[in-house]
Amino acid sequence: MSALVVAIVLIFGGLIAAVRGARGYYELSPGTAPLITASSSCQPSSGGNLSLPHGQPCVRLMVPAERVHDVQGSLFMVDVLEGQATPSEYVLSKLGLLNFFDEGATLIPADEILGTTPSSQLNCQSDQAMQSATSSAAVVALQRLGYSVHEDDLGAQIDQVEPGTAASAAGLRCNDVVTAINGQAVHTDIDFVNKIHALKPGDLAHITVSRLGADGKTTSVDLSARLEGTPAEPGQAAQPGRAFLGVAFETRSTYTLPFDVTINVGQIGGPSAGLALTLGLLDVLSNGQLTGGHRVAATGTINLDGSVGDVGGVAQKAVAVRKAGAQVFLVPPQELGAAMSQAGSMKVYAVSTLQQALDDLQALGGKIPVPTAGQTG
Repeated sequence: MSALVVAIVLIFGGLIAAVRGARGYYELSPGTAPLITASSSCQPSSGGNLSLPHGQPCVRLMVPAERVHDVQGSLFMVDVLEGQATPSEYVLSKLGLLNFFDEGATLIPADEILGTTPSSQLNCQSDQAMQSATSSAAVVALQRLGYSVHEDDLGAQIDQVEPGTAASAAGLRCNDVVTAINGQAVHTDIDFVNKIHALKPGDLAHITVSRLGADGKTTSVDLSARLEGTPAEPGQAAQPGRAFLGVAFETRSTYTLPFDVTINVGQIGGPSAGLALTLGLLDVLSNGQLTGGHRVAATGTINLDGSVGDVGGVAQKAVAVRKAGAQVFLVPPQELGAAMSQAGSMKVYAVSTLQQALDDLQALGGKIPVPTAGQTG
């Protein structure tokens, strides 16, 4: 009987240790490799993501029908699955068996995933990042084709609200867009900083925000925040005489395009689809021969100057696109090693700019669109 009790205690203790250990990790595992297409048969499935009739995951580029070209070859974007590690995943990882059951999966310390972001705001930030990626992809692709694009700055977008700060007490939320402070218009992040720093700790800031509701409608909301002094940050001293709100933010911009461009990615979030979506738009809107008939996947952010930024989970993404049949994988230079580790026979190219990606595709036989200055929609 005593041996049985000891065994039960050991098992119970092991379960507790696994549960506690798992709380400190997130699992990254290969996701899907959606085909980028302008086909109307790419439609939402029951899970909220999009797929073609035969089940192929997809994302849909919606542009005027008369501008769509038939595409030779394929372009894929790719995502990675991310979630709190389970006790069983934690144990398998400790035993070195996680990849035996889930190829490409790995556990990452939770603080590397979350940083300083409250977990409740992760989904908001992921959605913001994808919105920025789709918007930037449309701008960069159309400008590369020679179209003019007009930018309007709408205000300061709130990316993160620090708990326990004046911003949190006032009711500011991730994805709010600050349009005015004390009745003075805010158009950019610089406007926002200047207007906050013109006030003093203890002052009441009346903040007007544009907020998207659950019904999809945007409303104007007035909030009030009692400003505090700037606290100490790592490597910096506190500045008690300087006003502090407690948010991370950036300029929210909108763009006037020469014709309608909408990108439907379903429930996929994050910024890493930017490069792939840019290439997809260039292919559909030009000659449809960008890939030279190859099956090409890409990951990386796209900035408005055409530079490509690094992303995470590229080893897991390499597994996903390899399984989807990709022959070529374009990745940021910082991620080349991670991609190569899981590439198999798939060719991997490191690209730091859109132009470099186009040059690589041309070397593979792709036909690169020539921009035509002065085009109009």
